[in-house]
Amino acid sequence: MTKNNDPLASLISSNAKATDRKKLAELLKPYMVIDQDSKEFSFHSALYDVDGNDTKIEILLAGARARALFFNLPDGLSPGEVIVAGLMPEGSVKTSLKKLFDSHKIKKDKEGRYLLPAHRIQELIKKLGS
Repeated sequence: MTKNNDPLASLISSNAKATDRKKLAELLKPYMVIDQDSKEFSFHSALYDVDGNDTKIEILLAGARARALFFNLPDGLSPGEVIVAGLMPEGSVKTSLKKLFDSHKIKKDKEGRYLLPAHRIQELIKKLGS
C-alpha cells in the first residue's frame, strides 16, 4: 500500500501546529492581548464578564500557552501568577485550580505550573461561543 492509498494518510498534516495556533488565537482574541515587550497579559472587559472562576482560569492558561508558543517561553502558570493576574479573589484561585486539576481539565508540571492541554482549546471555543 502506498502512502497515497493509505487511509491513515488523511490523519497526517504538515500544518497541525498552525491550526492549533489559529484556534488558540480565535479563543483568546475577545479576552486578552499579550504585550510584545513585557510579555504580560492585558485583559479586555469581556474576560471579567465571564461566569465562573474555573473558566477564567482556563482562559488565562490558554493565554499562557499562546505566550509560550509565540515567545518560546515555558508554558503554564503557577498559582501565584494566577493570583497576580487579579481575575478573582485570592482565596478562590487554589480551590479553582484544584477542582480543574482533579477533573483532569488542566495538568500540572514538575515545577508546579498549571497547563491547559491542547485538546481543551476547542472545548473552550464551543463553551464560550468564541
